[in-house]
Amino acid sequence: MRTTESRMLEFDPRYWRRNAQAAIQNVNDALVELITNADDRYVHLAERGQFTKPGLVEIEVERKRKGSPSMVRVRDFADGMTDEVMSEKLARVGNRVSGMAEGVPVRGTYSRGAKDIAVLGGVTFESIGQDNRYHKCGISARGQFTLCPSRVVTKAHRKELGIPEGTGTLVTLAVDQAFKVPQHETLRSNLRDLVPLRDIFSSPDRRVVLRDLNKGRENVIEFHPPEGKKRLSERLAVPGYEKADAKLVIYRASQRLERGSPKLRIGGILIRSRRAIHEATLFAPELEQDPHAAWFFGKLTCEYIDVLSNDLDDREEEGLEPSSANPRPVVDPARRSGLDRDHPFVKALFKEVLKRLRPLVEEERKREESTKTNIESEETRRRLRALEKAAADFMAKHREEEDIHSRTSEDTVRDSFFSRKGYSLNPPYAQILVGHSARFWLNINQAVFPEFSVGDSIDISYATVHLSGPRSCALEQHPNQEGVLRCVWTVKGEKPTKATAVRVRLNGIAEERMVEVLASEKDKYSGITDLCFSHKQYSVPIGGSKRVKVLAPYPSVISQELTCELECSDLAFRAPSSHKIVPCERFGVAMCEFHVATEQPDLRAKITAKAAGRTCEARLISVAPLGAAPEVKIEPTNFTNQRYNWHGNIIQVAAFHPSLRRYLGSASEKFPGQHDLHFRVLLAEIVADAVCSKILERRIIARPEEYGDADWQDYSADFTKLMTEFLPIAHETQIPENELGR
Repeated sequence: MRTTESRMLEFDPRYWRRNAQAAIQNVNDALVELITNADDRYVHLAERGQFTKPGLVEIEVERKRKGSPSMVRVRDFADGMTDEVMSEKLARVGNRVSGMAEGVPVRGTYSRGAKDIAVLGGVTFESIGQDNRYHKCGISARGQFTLCPSRVVTKAHRKELGIPEGTGTLVTLAVDQAFKVPQHETLRSNLRDLVPLRDIFSSPDRRVVLRDLNKGRENVIEFHPPEGKKRLSERLAVPGYEKADAKLVIYRASQRLERGSPKLRIGGILIRSRRAIHEATLFAPELEQDPHAAWFFGKLTCEYIDVLSNDLDDREEEGLEPSSANPRPVVDPARRSGLDRDHPFVKALFKEVLKRLRPLVEEERKREESTKTNIESEETRRRLRALEKAAADFMAKHREEEDIHSRTSEDTVRDSFFSRKGYSLNPPYAQILVGHSARFWLNINQAVFPEFSVGDSIDISYATVHLSGPRSCALEQHPNQEGVLRCVWTVKGEKPTKATAVRVRLNGIAEERMVEVLASEKDKYSGITDLCFSHKQYSVPIGGSKRVKVLAPYPSVISQELTCELECSDLAFRAPSSHKIVPCERFGVAMCEFHVATEQPDLRAKITAKAAGRTCEARLISVAPLGAAPEVKIEPTNFTNQRYNWHGNIIQVAAFHPSLRRYLGSASEKFPGQHDLHFRVLLAEIVADAVCSKILERRIIARPEEYGDADWQDYSADFTKLMTEFLPIAHETQIPENELGR
């Protein structure tokens, strides 16, 4: 009889690779790991009194062209590593070797970062240890660890490593061509603004140098916080956690801070434990989108975060279950999302911070509103209402559905293809089941083709016998578009085929659209080969929801009902944290369907799905509901590099931007310049820019297939055409013909 066997789980290298890919997605992520690792070593030495001078970190970048990986090297002059240390720290994932468990104020806890960076193309570690020997190891992009025999240090070793004396480590990361290495100035700017590195770049105890080996230039990376006035400095108790306390310091910046991406933002409150900075946040989704909250920055220091991390690990090592007060990791192990919002400690901590932050935001709101009432006079507001109506009419004229597959012949016709060529044949691509039909329609702009009129007939043909339908169709007046002719007909699928086409011809018009004829609905999913979202991007209407679908092959990938784990990079999008993915045998796929909703404008995020050891991603964008009329508000603010900002359906014009403020005049005189012709012209130009940019943005979102190969000139041509059409209308609302003095 076989005895009971008990042993630890074994992990396939694919599991490490998928997790590493989720944690390290670009060179910025890799440099965060390498720079903080070097910083941790200097902290260790300082704690033992073995290092007193500023710790130097050198970053060298050698960009390569096609065929060869670019090289990123990070060098420190700390205590180095022996081959025993390399085996202990670099050949294993997840062990507690950073020093945090012993109370050292360091960042590392899961022993992952130095290994995970290898997924970008492989990494080599070379070190001169305190034993005066040269040590070397490497980790391949697939997780293969190789340790080389150590040697006595020679002058050649020191010259090659750039460590002329003492100890230190050189890490060389080979960056595969699939990953972009930013140009020097961009990388310099990114490093300076990276949230996790903020304390390192502002500390007098560190000196970080970035070198461009291709052009022989270098810069010292330093971070200087924005100018601001301290509004709050307070120690917080955290209810339910008697031993926890936190120090909160909040400043109001001298100018409004741009939100930026989560890891590169300047504003927001930094959350710091003993050494690590976990994120910068405003603690609530609605504050992240609130322009009045964008004035604030600061720091929340809470060493108890490290206590909770150690407590969870200690209990696990002792075979104990987690406590109800600390049931899960308080910090995301992959460091993608900072603190876990569902952890009870984080909920209690954030609640205390919001009690202090929200009143400051409300105070800012009231201050701005009191100032705002003094800018727009009744006469200016009247002109703005006329401009708002003109903008609403123009945007409605050019409105497009986000999802091209839901279009009908009644939809508006002013898409980019129609604008450029004067006609459009829709849909751009069709799938038809055998025995079923699909509707096609052709729209023609009479201003471009004045020779066509109602009753003219277009010729229709089909590339193969797999389709059938009428051979001609008469033009009619479009029911809701003046000056547009159209014809609508249905096409039937006769035989299955991967590719056939519908073709139309009428004098100067010749166009075709590809069609796939499916034998069954199951064939719709024949291209599903791995876990994936049904679309690469979803547009989520503000105040509404969007249905999102995750698919996987059945039964090769998913053969039974499973839980699909879901994660969104921005909590302002409401999505379930998990949902069932259920096999659908007749379609040959497993499906997971759920809804994503938001109330916040101007959001962009990534949503990730994980099931059966697979991971996939899609993009989310929040968009104003179709038909939402724009509002124009002259705000007493300066958006730094922008004259306006879209906030939902509101165009916020920055009255204190240098290009506008010089015309407004003084507040004591109630901004008399707002009535001058040049200010009104400038206002019309700014709103026209905002409206036309938004239309073009919506086009690109709605019709990505039309812009896949577009370059700057294509975008500029479309934008200029829109501006040429709308600018005279916008000018007329601000300066009527009778005021021109002609």
